[in-house]
Amino acid sequence: MVNWLIINQNVIDLCCCFTIVICLSVRVGNIYLTGALGYILCTVFINENISLSLLDASIINLVTITIERYLKIVFPFWSKKNLKSWMIWAAIVFSWVAGILSIAPLSFLSSGVAEGTCLVGQWLSMEVKVAYSIWNFISFFLIPLIIFVYCYGHIVVVMRKQMRVMAGHNVEGSAHSASQSQSKRIKWNVIKTMIIVSVFFVVCWFPVNVYFMVVDINTSELVIGYVVLLFLPYINISLNPFIYSSKHEGVKRILARMIICRRRDEAVAIAGTAAGSSSNTGRNKT
Repeated sequence: MVNWLIINQNVIDLCCCFTIVICLSVRVGNIYLTGALGYILCTVFINENISLSLLDASIINLVTITIERYLKIVFPFWSKKNLKSWMIWAAIVFSWVAGILSIAPLSFLSSGVAEGTCLVGQWLSMEVKVAYSIWNFISFFLIPLIIFVYCYGHIVVVMRKQMRVMAGHNVEGSAHSASQSQSKRIKWNVIKTMIIVSVFFVVCWFPVNVYFMVVDINTSELVIGYVVLLFLPYINISLNPFIYSSKHEGVKRILARMIICRRRDEAVAIAGTAAGSSSNTGRNKT
């Protein structure tokens, strides 16, 4: 099931990349905003709320993958008994819903349209702005950072102990030892992939979070630092699909299976079309 969590991570990241292109296209289009459509364009696209909600969904799903791996490796017997597949599907749905809800109330409170233009950052008060900045920093950077460091640190310690135990029991059956080694390699592959993704997350998200906490609270102007630092999270999500597809064997297999099934369906459709045309030709001759 972890492969589907990683596939979901890829889908969220790719959707976020597409939506930021749409948001920037609408913003530079200088559309005159009026009526309900103008308000939707302002709150959803021009203020980039749709892409920001997907950024939060990406972080939530990344934390979910970390917790799932931690339970599977550190508590294998408990997770095998209690961790059901429906929980993974619920977590996938939750990442999308929670990401949208983390931004949706803000988009309606801090956005507006006046004289055909979109108003950005119209906070009710400075206290609300400070409270939201602190909540966003704690929820979408500090807590994920603590979870990444603790879970992957503990996972590495546990897996090293397991490998030492396996090395001491290599005198047992070679088939059993080979299957265990294969299982450990798969687990290490997932862990190394997720550690790389988590490191990129910290490197790309730390500067922009510091900016929001130190600079953005004290000014409402769009300064050059915001434009530069905001690209780091988008670079992060743009790199994630390439990391998964190049480093994670499970994702490679699922993507290859999808491509093969698609090609097989296209071949069946072509064969069916050819068979139908040949039968029609035979009837015409008759």
